[in-house]
Amino acid sequence: MAHRMIKIPPMLSATISMGIASLEGALFKEIGNCPHCGGRPMPYDTKTKNYATLILPSGTHTVTVKVRRFTCKECGRLLYAEEPFYPDTRVGSAIVDLALSLSRTNSYSHASAIMEGLGIQMNRSSVRNYAKSELPMTGFSSLYGLPFPNSLISLMGKNFSGTDEETNSILRACGYPSRYHPPEDKSGTAAEFFKKRERNR
Repeated sequence: MAHRMIKIPPMLSATISMGIASLEGALFKEIGNCPHCGGRPMPYDTKTKNYATLILPSGTHTVTVKVRRFTCKECGRLLYAEEPFYPDTRVGSAIVDLALSLSRTNSYSHASAIMEGLGIQMNRSSVRNYAKSELPMTGFSSLYGLPFPNSLISLMGKNFSGTDEETNSILRACGYPSRYHPPEDKSGTAAEFFKKRERNR
């Protein structure tokens, strides 16, 4: 079934694309002690990860960032630096937050179509999978009548140059997503939110 057209102000989609695109090549390299044994991490290598796929007039473009990896000198485990990704996800946390925020009041298909109108590629199946996950439902603000996650708003219109302070500010604005662990009672998670929504229909 074809999506109905989503009318998005061009300035809004351009502002979003600019902020996300400016993350291209950003290096995330900060890490504390080993979370498993408290040992000292030693640099190992750098991994390139896909943050988002933008839909541009020229076609699609995948924005990638770099994440430093370490090995613990004591226990030998492979560790990742603090990164703007939730555990076990394949796109940036602000993009996941957007999919979940838009799904608050829209079907998964319509949320996917709105994202496409905003210039961000994510199919319905991915939106649905995130909605059934134990990822958090984060804070949001209304822009142009749409619920935008605060993590994405913090990136909009920015032009990051890749300094350590800027990459740290991204992590702070996103709530340090790589540290996220769902609460035992699943409160505040997407799975809980959308189950309640279905029951109330």
